[in-house]
Amino acid sequence: MAKKDYYEILGVDKDADKDTIKKAYKKLALKYHPDRVSDDKKEKYEEKFKEISEAYTILSDDKKRKQYDSFGHDAPNQGFGNSGFGGFSGDNLSDIFKDLFESQFGGGSFRDRHRTRVGDDLQYGLTIDFEEAAFGCEKEIEIRKNVSCEFCGGTGAKDKKLERCDKCHGEGRIEINQRTPFGIFRQVVVCDKCGGEGKIPKHRCGHCNGNGIVHNKIKIKIKIPQGIDNNQVVRVEGKGDSIKNGKNGNLFLIINIKPHKIFKRDGDDIYMDFSINFSQAALGCKISVPTLTGTKKIRIASGTESGTIVRLKEEGVENVNGYRIGDQFINLKIKTPKRLDRKQKKLFEELAKLEK
Repeated sequence: MAKKDYYEILGVDKDADKDTIKKAYKKLALKYHPDRVSDDKKEKYEEKFKEISEAYTILSDDKKRKQYDSFGHDAPNQGFGNSGFGGFSGDNLSDIFKDLFESQFGGGSFRDRHRTRVGDDLQYGLTIDFEEAAFGCEKEIEIRKNVSCEFCGGTGAKDKKLERCDKCHGEGRIEINQRTPFGIFRQVVVCDKCGGEGKIPKHRCGHCNGNGIVHNKIKIKIKIPQGIDNNQVVRVEGKGDSIKNGKNGNLFLIINIKPHKIFKRDGDDIYMDFSINFSQAALGCKISVPTLTGTKKIRIASGTESGTIVRLKEEGVENVNGYRIGDQFINLKIKTPKRLDRKQKKLFEELAKLEK
């Protein structure tokens, strides 16, 4: 019976590049791995797995692929013929099978798996006032998070006494032997009973059930930097979830700034509207305007029109990174009186005659 075409086995075109071939093999290898099915299907899956591995061995090797494209399964000096390729060795297949094995069975060296464990990061929203954002502040917030159990000191033991783990015998790691079509693979992984510590509680803490961690409400003081803007994030290191025998995650606060009654902010600059009357606009004057730090007197030139913008340099918000201070922009609006007394009305009538 003629052997099936290798490109057809992997489901790729004859001009497929190495990455496409590799992706196709990984997908099929995971699908047909014998250890993913029940015993009654194992034999069938083993044959299929060998078939796709044989195809990948040839098509991932430039020299073998070239000969296969020229001569098919009868290519000379390749160690394959009617009996197929002489085993599935070679760096390409070894490397990719290692990747597959680790992704499926939680592989990786003990050193990699035994890195310091880190708790989950937490994310909360925090609403602050306009001035608090501009000048910075300190806030106390209350959040729910995983913390070390105060009764057992995070050990999980009622009397804080630990004993050697009976699963890994105090080693913190266990050995797993996995049978594959290529033989027995031996793997060392972190002990799932003690989490790699080699010790377990002799008597479990009743408050945390031996986990060493409880979920509680806690209060945290947070420093908000000067110049923080809307939707920016404050990172508070080590204030995320705690984890047994590891380090805390981080807390991320998304800042929401309340609108101000007078000012509007755009980046580090602030904007405001300010009304003046006809006589002030026509004759010019001095006015006092509010700023973030108090009031400031400015001169209005005679003949000022409505919509004129006055700029106050460096009266805005100091940038959160400290490289500039924003400006304040004042939009002058000339207000029209809705009611006039007799004297005012007479003066406007006289003005109207003069303007004619």
